[in-house]
Amino acid sequence: MFNFRKIAMLGMLAILIVTAGCSCKEYEEQIMQLDAQIKELQEEIANDEAIISERNEIVAELTRDFDDCKADNAILIEENEEVVVVSVNEGLSFVSSGIIVLDTMVPALEAIASTIRNHPTWDVYVEGYTDNLKIKEEYQEYWPTNWELGAFRSAAVVRYMTGQMGLDPERFAAVSFGPFRAIADNDTPEGRSENRRVRFMLYKSEGF
Repeated sequence: MFNFRKIAMLGMLAILIVTAGCSCKEYEEQIMQLDAQIKELQEEIANDEAIISERNEIVAELTRDFDDCKADNAILIEENEEVVVVSVNEGLSFVSSGIIVLDTMVPALEAIASTIRNHPTWDVYVEGYTDNLKIKEEYQEYWPTNWELGAFRSAAVVRYMTGQMGLDPERFAAVSFGPFRAIADNDTPEGRSENRRVRFMLYKSEGF
């Protein structure tokens, strides 16, 4: 958040007017401009605070619902200013070279879908990640590299949430990071399992 910076800007503007030695007319014009800028900054601050408040509601809902579905140990929730990030890892992720939404992932997706429904002005990036193993030869016709595989994974989740769960497809985007941005060691089966994951980024839509 940048509330401190915005408030500091207001103070600097006021100091400039006082020390500039303006005439009465110039002073009045400066005051009018300052009033307009103050109003604009106040509206921005109020909007930022409203977004943060709703972000906190989203985090609370997700934390509660993940606890209810017993999936919290495989899920990480992060807050980054006006964004909520949810990482679905390990046992809820994908098998090697797989793009099928596993049954183990469904309770987590239902919890996320519930929050998405409750906050209709927030959109969602779904990011697909892979391990660094070469794509098996029998699958290379469909996805030549892990870039394509990551994209298929994120798209599979989006299709499930918009098709099976009835969420608005206009609120979603599917993104692939392939084998990059690994969170675990790809030299072990356990690490590769953690890297085969999906991450959701919920953010306030600029269209509202």
